Amino acid sequence: MKNLKISKNDFFWFLFIIILYVIAILYVYFNNLSWGALFKAGILQPKGITGIESRIIEIDTPLSGNILLIIWYIILKGAALLVELLPYWIIGMFIAAILVVFVSWEKIKEKLGYGGFVANFIAFSAGAIIPICSCGIVPVLAGMIGAGVPLGPTLAFLIAAPMLNIPSLFMTATLLGKNIAIARLISVFIISMSIGLIISYWQKKRKGLRHLVKIYVQPNLSDELQKFAYTLAIRLSQEKDGLTTDQLGIENKEKLEKLEEAEIIENINGKWYLINRKDANYQSGCMVLPQGYKGNLKEKIIYLWETAWKLFFNLNYYLVLAVIIAGAIKVLIPTQVIVNFVGGKELNSVLISSVVSLLAYMCTYVEVPTALALISKGMGPGATLVYLLAGPGLSLPSIILLSSVFRKKLLLLYVGLTLLFSIIVGYIYNLLV
Repeated sequence: MKNLKISKNDFFWFLFIIILYVIAILYVYFNNLSWGALFKAGILQPKGITGIESRIIEIDTPLSGNILLIIWYIILKGAALLVELLPYWIIGMFIAAILVVFVSWEKIKEKLGYGGFVANFIAFSAGAIIPICSCGIVPVLAGMIGAGVPLGPTLAFLIAAPMLNIPSLFMTATLLGKNIAIARLISVFIISMSIGLIISYWQKKRKGLRHLVKIYVQPNLSDELQKFAYTLAIRLSQEKDGLTTDQLGIENKEKLEKLEEAEIIENINGKWYLINRKDANYQSGCMVLPQGYKGNLKEKIIYLWETAWKLFFNLNYYLVLAVIIAGAIKVLIPTQVIVNFVGGKELNSVLISSVVSLLAYMCTYVEVPTALALISKGMGPGATLVYLLAGPGLSLPSIILLSSVFRKKLLLLYVGLTLLFSIIVGYIYNLLV
């Protein structure tokens, strides 16, 4: 862990996570609440509740004029959600680190390129199989990007995983009917593949990821490319005015282009420069390049551990912010408000349902019993489908977590396209049933 640098801010948010976790545990213990509801659903619930209600019923947190009491309720519900999310968060960090350390960046680039139909279909299929919520998937995305997976398939995976996985699909068919389950499957396929292909085309036109993603994870390069990168770094660090391809050797053009794609060097007006990175945990300039990393199993395990912890400390602030906002949503927006907005079968209910889905935070598997309760109150079929699609994948806390990885342009494009496609399929489903 000698290469792991922890800033004061990172340590503060790490400590804050521990405090929130302890608050939730102590509150459940002293109030004799359900441990299963806390760890499985991230909710504070009395004991003895079973069935569908066990995923949606929580203790009362009535609104009052007491601001401190409201803040306490928000912290409590956010802390409870943290208890459920934290294991997925940590597992996601290690999955990300495994991808970065053990998956060859160059082989991924050679096989997937910028991501065509097959690459996006594989990503969709993987997302549909893996049962993970939109919050827990964020560190995995960082690992996929670091491993060289193109943005298109990365977003296809991001859409499919929370919106559609095998357990939630079976739950949809059992509780809501096979027709809406089939509609959900087809809709997620269309949305995931369409956005994946759009982003793949966009990335191909705009080479490089620095203008699209915030996080940088050192790619796993081949020994040959590592040695070339290190030698190149020494030369470029001594040349403030950069060097041309001819000066570096025309025979090295392909290697230079690979390092450019790996976000290690950049070409400005025909000259190559090191990309300067200034970050709390990543050194800048040539220090981002491999330096003596031999890659035997012991060193890979150490590097895996360090990479996982770097990601963990870098993203903790966003995790805290997301769970607190989720807690505020749970306290300030009662279910009855949602019911009043999404009833009926008209187009406006589909539009409103998409907006409400951004606010009504829910983890995977919670959206189905919640939708069942809303249907009993009069929610239309198109609005139900939109709720099942946008709810797990586009809640405000999830968007906040994604902002830790995506820059504004990519984040807005992802949210905008996903909402647009969800509304379209919801409206079409309304016309068909």
